[in-house]
Amino acid sequence: MVVYTTYSLPEGYIVAGRLESEGIPAMVHQMPGANALGIRVGNLGEITVLVRDDDYWRALMILEPDSPVLLPDGDDDIINIEFDEEEDDE
Repeated sequence: MVVYTTYSLPEGYIVAGRLESEGIPAMVHQMPGANALGIRVGNLGEITVLVRDDDYWRALMILEPDSPVLLPDGDDDIINIEFDEEEDDE
């Protein structure tokens, strides 16, 4: 699964190295042929860092430690608030 996207190959390897230092196997991927064509923008220029499905959430927490707390898996702890639509009195 993709945990990081950049347009810099060295940056992709730095991020993958950070994950691997935490015990998460990571792979840097670039579209085949993009480097040969010198493309650095758009989909062909994207460099992605990939991890296994099992490591996805842990990798995100390592890369974005200040991210908001994730919602619980079940809906028992979620508060459901319904709003009434207001009518315009014109």
